[in-house]
Amino acid sequence: MKKLLPLTLFSLLPLLADADIQLQTCYGNPRTVIVEGRVLEERTVKESQEEDSWLKNTWKKVKLLVNDEVKNEKISLVIGGEVYENLTDDEGYFEFEINNTKAPWKNHENIEIYLDELNVSIHASAFIVDDSVKVGVISDFDDTVIVSDVTSKLNLVKNTFFKNYKQRKLVIGMKEKFEKVLSTSDTPLFFVTGSPKQLYPAIHDFLNYHKFPKRTLITKKAHGNNADPLFDQLGYKVEKIERLMKLFPQIAWCCFGDNGEKDKEVYSALLKKYPKQIKEIYIRDVDSTKIEQIFPF
Repeated sequence: MKKLLPLTLFSLLPLLADADIQLQTCYGNPRTVIVEGRVLEERTVKESQEEDSWLKNTWKKVKLLVNDEVKNEKISLVIGGEVYENLTDDEGYFEFEINNTKAPWKNHENIEIYLDELNVSIHASAFIVDDSVKVGVISDFDDTVIVSDVTSKLNLVKNTFFKNYKQRKLVIGMKEKFEKVLSTSDTPLFFVTGSPKQLYPAIHDFLNYHKFPKRTLITKKAHGNNADPLFDQLGYKVEKIERLMKLFPQIAWCCFGDNGEKDKEVYSALLKKYPKQIKEIYIRDVDSTKIEQIFPF
């Protein structure tokens, strides 16, 4: 349902401290925008430090995974002077996929999201990729950008829970490879990861800490209604990346991954189906740490 309403009305809504709207993705083309996020009861989390103990880090990660979500709450989004309405789900998540019927949206299109009953709102801007953009980057995160040791469950747990984002190791050389492709601020960079949505803040903080270019982070809804497949990494990533390819059919993608969780198989399957939309594929070997270009050969 949509209705017209002036943007100025929402600037009068007071911000209360009982709920927090977390905006996770906000991107699209001039005709379609996708907005995803979560609503939680607001809580204060202290900034992580390099000297933090494993116990303190573990406690913070547990608090990320165990939240007091605001479920089944009416939430509205304003873009281009129009209002779109939805409900948060059983885990507090929300998603909008909006099709534009008026003037094409442009990059940094202003949006506002607000909770009708709680008088809480946030302002942001949508990353709109123009039809003239022809190249983009899609990348995995774990063991492609950050050292996680996914193939060793014990090391994965240690890296994920015992360390904070300032203590985690960066995969050397990957950021520089991204920057060679991302020639302008309009060139899209998407991270598609199997990490659960609850870890979005930790991943976001890591990428900011290491000064990665502006990006969109797509994470897995691991439980609740309409959850993504928990163990089918191949199917999950193919579905998410295929959505990007349909949204941006003019873009040829430079794809980055590793051999720990089927990234090579994911990109190979997409290459067969969308040969004109795959420009390059790079796969990092988690044992040798070498980054190999597997396409073009």
